[in-house]
Amino acid sequence: MQAKASLANLMRVAHTLDVVSIVNAERSVREALTDMVFSAGYVPEPFESADEFLKSGRRLITSCLIADMQSSGMSGFELFHHLAASGGAIPTVLLTDNSEEDMRRVLQAGLQFLSKPFQRSELLACVRSQIMNRNFSL
Repeated sequence: MQAKASLANLMRVAHTLDVVSIVNAERSVREALTDMVFSAGYVPEPFESADEFLKSGRRLITSCLIADMQSSGMSGFELFHHLAASGGAIPTVLLTDNSEEDMRRVLQAGLQFLSKPFQRSELLACVRSQIMNRNFSL
């Protein structure tokens, strides 16, 4: 893990790379998502909670956010709305377990989501789509 962290720090210097912040309370899931994002050529920034992400100051460099709908504390959905309300909306992919309430909220908001379990290719396609849409709107 030390080597990955060092390589990620080196990659942050290259400002042309897109940073994908990952907010997930489960360490094993967070690490798997970090590996997926890294292997696709993005710079992953993993966080255990929405609060940790918000306090980090990394939202200004984040090209895409991956957040879990079922996070304790502030959910991924609440995090997205918090960012939008503060004028700092970030293209976001929400991960959901298909609960009826989650699906209704995400669909009403018109947000990008992935239902668990999902394939690596599905996640990366969502991230690519969010980053491309962000770049076209700049």
